[in-house]
Amino acid sequence: MSQMENSTKKVESVANVEVVTTENAKVEQKPTSPADAIQLKVNANSTIKNLKTLVSIVKLTESGAHIGLNPKKWNPKMASYIHAKRSNNHVIDILKTILFLDRAYKFLQEVSQNGGTVMFVGTRGRVVKELIKAEAERTNSFYVTQRWLGGTLTNFTNISRSLKKFNSNLALLESEEINKYSKKEQIAINKETAKLEKFYGGIKNMKQRPDVLILVDPVNDVNAIKEARKLNIPVIALANTNADPQLIDYIIPVNNYSVKSITLILGVLADSIAELHGEPTKIVGRPDSEIVLPETKSNWKQNNYDPSKRGYNPKYVNHKSTFNKFNNKKPVDSTTNEIKTNVIKAETK
Repeated sequence: MSQMENSTKKVESVANVEVVTTENAKVEQKPTSPADAIQLKVNANSTIKNLKTLVSIVKLTESGAHIGLNPKKWNPKMASYIHAKRSNNHVIDILKTILFLDRAYKFLQEVSQNGGTVMFVGTRGRVVKELIKAEAERTNSFYVTQRWLGGTLTNFTNISRSLKKFNSNLALLESEEINKYSKKEQIAINKETAKLEKFYGGIKNMKQRPDVLILVDPVNDVNAIKEARKLNIPVIALANTNADPQLIDYIIPVNNYSVKSITLILGVLADSIAELHGEPTKIVGRPDSEIVLPETKSNWKQNNYDPSKRGYNPKYVNHKSTFNKFNNKKPVDSTTNEIKTNVIKAETK
């Protein structure tokens, strides 16, 4: 056999191997978006793939649920919940968000089936307070949106007295007996009731301590967690990269600084209670087109300012200063200025 024939056979054998490998090779799906990349990981993970779909990955990424805080603010105990580190922030492992959200969802269903009560806690920001109140009222749960009062759980006997006083004042104001009091006394009762409403409005019907606490920010409301741990009350919390996971019984690693992600997670947790009571759900079991996330709008009003004026700085264009007050004045007609100057000249002569 000649050397030429040997070389041709080698080429044919190599070519055959290449054909076989290309035919048997699996075609890899290239993700077109971050949501697609996460979905591929979910499909590869059998434990997460078999879970009930509470909220889609598209909605989670759209809400920014995976965006963590600046690495300077992180708690090293949250390292196992972090997927990667970027220049300005950590990236939360959204697969663990899905896994632990399902765990908290099932636990809340068990509590509701056994007739347990739930307390929502969120004292940071006006929008978060409104979300907490809305979800708690939807599920007939208790809520705290003002500053956490020390002893709300540990000193419940003292809190019960305040609640009793609050409810008696409400009953008095709604009855005709209030007319027997003088105007000064009525004003005093109204002021006292308004103050009690501020702190006890969400727990006025609470006869005993709640069975579960749901917190939006475990760092801001750490006092509530400390009281719950003393009484062995389970805590479900939305934890960012600055939280301490050892204080939380049912952690949900998620961006708790985004109103959109808070809306999604709180909606899912509230749906676990509403579903058992036969009420319609907001997030669970609904297509993405029906889930409406809140739009975060800036409070700044864009006005037209004159850059040619002295002291103009685009950085402080919305700052309420004396410069902006002058800028908002109506333009003065040039003819009136000429008339004024002529009058002054005539009077001085």
